[in-house]
Amino acid sequence: MEVINPQLRELERKQQELQTTVAYMRGELDEVKRLAGGTVRQTIWQFVIFTVTMGAILLGGIRYQTETLRNEFNVRFEKVDLRFEEMEKRMDQRMDLMEKNILARFEDLKQEVRARR
Repeated sequence: MEVINPQLRELERKQQELQTTVAYMRGELDEVKRLAGGTVRQTIWQFVIFTVTMGAILLGGIRYQTETLRNEFNVRFEKVDLRFEEMEKRMDQRMDLMEKNILARFEDLKQEVRARR
């Protein structure tokens, strides 16, 4: 029995060591699970915030580009309008000049016709 008792005691001691190790590992595993859950939550929030930030940047960029293009086209349209106004003024001046010339010629023709009579 003495031979069995020392072996039994040795096995009990190893069992105690293994139980202590298992308990320590369970504690470590629980700590890792807790940290992993917090990390996953943090990662999800970071992704949500990143997505919202990128959306805001995208919308802001599109708005900026739209305003820039609108201003640029407004300047171009104003230039075109000025050109058309200048052309219209020149056309009016030409028409007035042509009308004066025609009236002057008509008056000359009237005077010539009267002079021949």
